Amino acid sequence: MDFRMSMRRYGPTVHLTPAGELDLHTRSALEETQAALDDGVAVVACDMRLLSFVDVTGLHGLLEFARRLDGRGIAFFAYDWQPQALRLLDLVDGLYLPTTVNGKTRSTPTTILRRGLQDCAAVRRTAAEARSGEGTAGRTAAA
Repeated sequence: MDFRMSMRRYGPTVHLTPAGELDLHTRSALEETQAALDDGVAVVACDMRLLSFVDVTGLHGLLEFARRLDGRGIAFFAYDWQPQALRLLDLVDGLYLPTTVNGKTRSTPTTILRRGLQDCAAVRRTAAEARSGEGTAGRTAAA
């Protein structure tokens, strides 16, 4: 099946709808999509319901895509995953044992793909507070 990526923009939010099979031959579409996102984009919402198949190389490409967006300060979340893709996410995450460092549990490799809109908003608020010095330490010092 052919792969297609539909993109719609509503202000600072971009809605993506990948359709077909995401694999070694089609993951370059993610790189092209990222190159098309300008600095005015704040959120990328990815509707996964038409993605019929994802292989390991496609998943790796999707993880890179989400991480690069995160590095640019763009919130990424995906929703309506198909069962095959969810099984692959579970298999990959199952390869990693939970690790706790300094009292924090390390996230699994696909956590960034499983975040919901509320999770993304919380991550962005925390990052914004840390950048502005208005986090818990900032409020304590001001009190």
